[in-house]
Amino acid sequence: MLHDQNPAGPGAPSTGLVSVIMSAEGDGIGIAELLMGFRTVLDGRPEPYELIVVFEQASHGVRDALNPLKTQWPNLKLYAMRPWGGEDAAIKHGLGQAVGEIVLTLPSWPEIDPKSISTLIDAAGQADMVAGKRSGLNRSGMQRFRAWIIHGLLNILFHQSFDDVFCRARAGRRDVFLRVAELGVRQHFLPLIAASEGYSVKEVDLPIVKDFDVQKIYKFKPNAHVGALVDVMTLFVGLKYLKRPLRFFGSIGVPLIIAGALLTAYLAIERLFFGAPLADRPALVFSVLMLVLGIQIVALGLVGEIIIFSSSRRLRSYEIEEVLRGRPSVPPKAGTASVRDAENPPQNDDQKPAVGSSVPHT
Repeated sequence: MLHDQNPAGPGAPSTGLVSVIMSAEGDGIGIAELLMGFRTVLDGRPEPYELIVVFEQASHGVRDALNPLKTQWPNLKLYAMRPWGGEDAAIKHGLGQAVGEIVLTLPSWPEIDPKSISTLIDAAGQADMVAGKRSGLNRSGMQRFRAWIIHGLLNILFHQSFDDVFCRARAGRRDVFLRVAELGVRQHFLPLIAASEGYSVKEVDLPIVKDFDVQKIYKFKPNAHVGALVDVMTLFVGLKYLKRPLRFFGSIGVPLIIAGALLTAYLAIERLFFGAPLADRPALVFSVLMLVLGIQIVALGLVGEIIIFSSSRRLRSYEIEEVLRGRPSVPPKAGTASVRDAENPPQNDDQKPAVGSSVPHT
C-alpha cells in the first residue's frame, strides 16, 4: 500500500525538471539536516526540481522528522511504502513517481558533500548515466580487499571497469533509469546494468563530507555480501543469456556429457578388452550420473529456447536512438526551370495551343 500518490501521475515528463530520489529507513536521526543541506544547493541552481523521499510507513522517526519540512518545502514529496521491500524497491517506486528529465539518486546519510549535487547534474548532459566516485575514503584493509574482489569480478564477467560501484550518488536521464529498472533495481549495479545495455556511463569524483567515518557507516555483513554475490550472478545470466538460454545451460551441460561419455567409454573398453569387472565400481555410477545430469541441463536450455522463440515477436534486443535521413531536395525557385523540365515539358490533355502557334499536321 502506498500513500501520497503523485497527482500528476507517474511517467509524465516535464522539460528541464530534475527529480532527486532518496530512500530513507531507520530512526530518521539527522535526515532533516541532511535534506536541508541538499536544499541549499538545489535552490541555488537554475533548474526546477522535486525531491522524492520514499520511506517505510512503520518508520515513525522518518515521518516525524520530515513532516514539518513538507509544510514549508513545496518541492518535497513523501511516499510511505507498506510493506517495506528494501531500498531497491523504494528506488524503483521513486522512479515511477519521478517526472523530471534528469534523475538523481542520493544516499540517506551524510556521505558526499552536498555541493557534489551540482557536479552530478552538470555531468548528466555528458553521458546517459553518471556514477559517483567517492574521493578521500579512509577504508580499512579488509574493505579495500572486498572492493578489489567485487570490482575485479565485475570486470571479468561483464568487461566493465568501475572504481566505486558502491557509491549511491548517481545521475542520468529518466528513460535510462527506467530501462535499467526493468531488470530489477539493484542499488550497487545500476551503472553496470546501464553500461551493459549499451548506454554511456561516466564516473566523476565526488568529495565526501569532512566528518564522514566509513568505519562507522559500513559494517561487515556476511548476508549482504552473499546477497551481492547472488545479484552479480543473476545479472550475469540476465544480461548475457536472457535471450540465449541454451548457450548458458549448454556451457554447463555439454562438458558434463563429454566427461561422462569419455569415462563410460573407458570403463566399457576395460570391461570388453581387459576383463575388468564393473560391479561395485563407483566410477560407473559417477559417469552415468554425469551423462544424465548433462542431458537434463541441456534439455532445460532447449525448453528455454522454445519459450524465447515462441515469444520472440514481443522481444527486442536493441533500441533505435536516432534515425538519420538524407537531406531533402530543394525545390527550384520561382521563375526558373530545371534542365529536365526544359527537355520534357509537362503535357496536359486539356491544354490547347496558344494563339498564333502552329499545329503540326498529321
